[in-house]
Amino acid sequence: MNRKLLLVILVAFSTAYFGGCSSNPKHLSISISTPPPASLAPNGTAVITATETGTTASIDWTCTPVGTCGSFSPTPTTSGQSTTYTAPPTAVGAVTITATSEAKGAPSASANVTIQANQGIAGNFAFYLAGLDQNQDPYSLAGAVLINPDGTLTGEQDFNDGFTITASDQITSGTLSANADGSGTLTLVTADTNVGVAGTETFTVNFVNNSHALIIESDGSTASGSLDLQTLDSTLSGGFAFAVIGVDPSGGGAASGGVFTITGTAIAGTLDTNDAFNGPMTNTSFSGAILGPTDPSGRGTITNGPFGVNCVYYLVNQNAIRIIDMDTTDFAVGSAFSQGTGTFSNSSLGNSVFTDQGNFSEQFLYAAVGEISPSGGNFTGVADINEQGAGSPGFLDAAPIAGTYSIMGSGYGNLAINPATLNDVTELGIYMVDPSVNVNDPNNSSGGGGALVLDLSANVLGVGTLVPQASGSFSGNYALGFQDFFPGPPPPLNSGEADFVGNATAGATLAGSGTISDPRMILNNAISTSVTFSGATITADATNAGRFTITPITVPADALAGGTISYSASVYQASSGQLFWIEDGSDGLSSVFGGQIQATSTLGAAAAKKVKKP
Repeated sequence: MNRKLLLVILVAFSTAYFGGCSSNPKHLSISISTPPPASLAPNGTAVITATETGTTASIDWTCTPVGTCGSFSPTPTTSGQSTTYTAPPTAVGAVTITATSEAKGAPSASANVTIQANQGIAGNFAFYLAGLDQNQDPYSLAGAVLINPDGTLTGEQDFNDGFTITASDQITSGTLSANADGSGTLTLVTADTNVGVAGTETFTVNFVNNSHALIIESDGSTASGSLDLQTLDSTLSGGFAFAVIGVDPSGGGAASGGVFTITGTAIAGTLDTNDAFNGPMTNTSFSGAILGPTDPSGRGTITNGPFGVNCVYYLVNQNAIRIIDMDTTDFAVGSAFSQGTGTFSNSSLGNSVFTDQGNFSEQFLYAAVGEISPSGGNFTGVADINEQGAGSPGFLDAAPIAGTYSIMGSGYGNLAINPATLNDVTELGIYMVDPSVNVNDPNNSSGGGGALVLDLSANVLGVGTLVPQASGSFSGNYALGFQDFFPGPPPPLNSGEADFVGNATAGATLAGSGTISDPRMILNNAISTSVTFSGATITADATNAGRFTITPITVPADALAGGTISYSASVYQASSGQLFWIEDGSDGLSSVFGGQIQATSTLGAAAAKKVKKP
């Protein structure tokens, strides 16, 4: 073989072997080593990085849908060099970001990000609250809003204090602003200058998930309640349990609860009541109530019902409605929940956690929470109560309780607590709900069952819930809410109400932040104040599983009160996702709070997915 022929063969072999390594994309790879977050707000930014192997070619950055997906600076980049992605100015939804190598074969990798305002929280939501207005008069509020993807909203609401303002108003505008931790602000604008501040109401919210939030009013009026996603094509029928609380025509506290059946537009059932002047009345039959149709906001009417002559309800879904009595001489607000298609009996009640609080109590402000183990019509358990004015000390921690209970086939029942074991709380009306319905988060598919509760004791009145109890841990991220009542000096410095909503991380300690709505400035120097707390030790009760204590929960306070307020709390756990707490009267603050602790889930889109292509 001559030298010329040998050279041609060697060149051909080199091209086939070594040249193929640089042109065959199977020997090159690219990945997005620092991906974008799962979601970004409009105009939000994220630093992202792509890494190559087998080449040092530049990397081009693009996205889809083209023209509305955002921009990159710089582009192109080199392997390992970051670029800043800027989201488009509007909430366009899903965006795919692609890094493409300029090497031969153009290998690429992609990642997804959702561009959404307010962590993707949008849709029709119903809300309801009860509390004290700027004049310290009790009031109730219920309504519905359509929250648009950009956070703007419209809707309607009903307000009633039973004495001076009974109003149905259109919500002409407003905004929702929600942060990644679920905290946020909701404003509602109406033409009615009698509500909020010259017609504008401000609420502080903390979302537990994309369909449910704890909510307080924080604009000089203060109240606590719930905000929940609506299913507007729902039809109401069958059995329901209900409980409402408010003020009667004499200005005293009043509450009612029971069960009813909806047949077409007719409502009939069994009712219990308790009020400050007449005391408890039980097992009263009623009929003749009429269910009116709903409008596009899910608002309907109930006339001559167990809640009042003229009532309004707002759909949450086919299993849940929010109710407000719109009579001009009294008011009440609360909920009704489906009982499903089955029947009930004593065996329907298992190990449970109950709550009971009276914000318009007959004699004493109080809150109680406990756990029971029922069997064959009898129960034993343990409970805490904080009752102001009920003697000394007025509070009981981990008090043993026992008694009897009875549940009829309709789900109407009662639970009698042996006298003097839980101060003035001696009898509860219990109204069973569908085992699949979560009474504290009606869009949640877990944590269902239990009952609504009405306190039928002689000296106190209130409402609450009874939730099935399961084992679980008290750790992770939670939304917190409570309604705090101060009966008057000394101490504290003033009488009134303060409401709190926020979020925290629970483990060995409880640490978090939130907003206190304090129009009487009992705790703080401002009507609405952001507070933080940390180092509050969580201690599990070694004797009573599911019970915890938290102390001290120290928040900034008015200088006259010593600079800080240190709360102590008792907590009972229904599950890892649902806990209930009250203020432990041993903290010496002469106030009473009760509320919920609910495990939060990630808001917005699912975690970003990376797609790698050769």
